[in-house]
Amino acid sequence: MLRSVIAFVLSNIVTLFMFSEGLAREPGEIRHVLERPALYVRALVVVLLFVPLVALGVVYAFRLPTVLASAILLMAVCPGAPLQVNQAKSLGANPTTSINLLLLLSVCALVTVPAWVGVLDRLLGVEFEASPDLVFRLLAVKILPPLAVGIAVRHYLPRVARAVAPWCSRVFTVLLIAVSVGLLFIVGPKLIHVAWLAVVALVMLVTVSALLGHWAGGPRMEDRKAVALAAAFAHPVLSMTIIIQSYPNYRALEVAGIVGAFVVIRLLALTPYRMWVKRQGEHEGSKRLPPHGGVPA
Repeated sequence: MLRSVIAFVLSNIVTLFMFSEGLAREPGEIRHVLERPALYVRALVVVLLFVPLVALGVVYAFRLPTVLASAILLMAVCPGAPLQVNQAKSLGANPTTSINLLLLLSVCALVTVPAWVGVLDRLLGVEFEASPDLVFRLLAVKILPPLAVGIAVRHYLPRVARAVAPWCSRVFTVLLIAVSVGLLFIVGPKLIHVAWLAVVALVMLVTVSALLGHWAGGPRMEDRKAVALAAAFAHPVLSMTIIIQSYPNYRALEVAGIVGAFVVIRLLALTPYRMWVKRQGEHEGSKRLPPHGGVPA
């Protein structure tokens, strides 16, 4: 029962979140992609190509079992997690860069996810199914339309948008906390049984992915943080959907539980990066302050 409720909320909370984001966005913000094409090209190359390649290298280097390797690799090839936008706000990243990356990754995933899943099937000997139709129904239907509706409401009914946006944000936050607590009950036991080598491998993957994203987002720190989060986060709902479609029996629950555990580990693995960029921000801020309370030049 709890699994069914969590699965339902997870599959629909994305729609609410994207509508809420649309209420806060201006239609012209998409022009940022055309104004800084090099930034977005670097980001897409890192997230869609380098991160999966790093994941393959890590999995083979640690010689992980097929179940653990499958979970790590599936999450590496499923980009466009809405959580990256939520986390970008708390980290002080550029929200425009983050939301634009989410949209671009969602569109690109329609092609890259089925292609990468085909590669994983051959390399691992598994039988994952990720048809373009499956990816389209999960990403394009649940991300693009609600965002467009939210932007339209913001543009044509600004008073309504200002009144509704706070409530959407509150409902999303409550649902996210509730789902997180529920997931801890489900994946908590899995965390105990996850091999320590898999944990080390995942921490290494997240760290390298975040650093690659940080490099690709330069030279502005707020863009670096946005791209780093896009590279470090994966789309757990898409990963679990592929697993459930591929293995409707007990193997689905086994791998899906590990995916849920890996979501928690990913969040914890990002802590050093968060602390580092926070210190970087404080260091840059101290440089701008006048010495001894003087007046800046």
